[in-house]
Amino acid sequence: MSNTNRRDFLRASVAAAAIATPLNAAQPAQNKTDSEQLASRLNHDLHTHTVFSDGAHSIALHILEARAFELEAVAVTDHYAPAGRISKSEEQFDLYLAEIERARSGQDDVIVLKGVEASALDTTGRISIDQQHAARLEWILCHLGGEAEGTLRNTPSDKRQYVENVVRTYMGLCDVEYLDVIAHPFNTGNTRPPAFPEDYPPHLLRELAAKMAEKKKVFDVMNDMIYWFHKTSIPPRELTAQYVELVKLFSSEGVMFQVSSDDHRTGLGNTRWAKLVVTRAGVPGGQIVDPKRIARREN
Repeated sequence: MSNTNRRDFLRASVAAAAIATPLNAAQPAQNKTDSEQLASRLNHDLHTHTVFSDGAHSIALHILEARAFELEAVAVTDHYAPAGRISKSEEQFDLYLAEIERARSGQDDVIVLKGVEASALDTTGRISIDQQHAARLEWILCHLGGEAEGTLRNTPSDKRQYVENVVRTYMGLCDVEYLDVIAHPFNTGNTRPPAFPEDYPPHLLRELAAKMAEKKKVFDVMNDMIYWFHKTSIPPRELTAQYVELVKLFSSEGVMFQVSSDDHRTGLGNTRWAKLVVTRAGVPGGQIVDPKRIARREN
């Protein structure tokens, strides 16, 4: 997504926030029900995977399913990792983009975005995709994964240092101009030591939230966050409560949000938990990404 288009899209979305009604606000009887409003505002899945990384389905089947499920929009965001299929070979990257273009052309049931999920490489915010390749895409995510030195790779034994490194990494990601989204933030439970949402000092979170809002970085509320904490003993509903408070804090600073399934197998469009979190946190509708405003490009 070009810097100009990104700025225009986010400027329009933030402007809309000023007049938006919170997702969980009471509505007059003649208006849509809360659940109908939620469905209309959050009927997208902007973080998904196919056989071009570690997903199970072809791009063609992926988009066919998105159409069948009557999603408004889906982003194909296969991993652009240092040793990944689409990062190692220009031919494979070209094929990836061509297959997305082929699958989305000739139908208007669902908005389809060409994206990737890049990897953070260290605490400075270096990422695995360069600007040249990013310029051919429309929606670029980046996550903390096994390549992220100082956080999920070679995790510090001192939890205080660990959480500071995580926040420092995210602060660095905010400076990557061509990055759109921070994928499933604070997915730091399966490390040793684990770091839970409540372990992050509020002053560091507010500093990060302010920078995300300033730099127009979107917060990805990913449906399967429990996966990133399954090696801990935290009760699922406790994790939900902690993550709601996290989202509430970032929302209060004006950060934009998306929901996603992070689908790899059969979960496309499954964003029930993500919607639950966004709703309980009281995120205004104007702080939810509008996929119709994301510029498309042909490659």
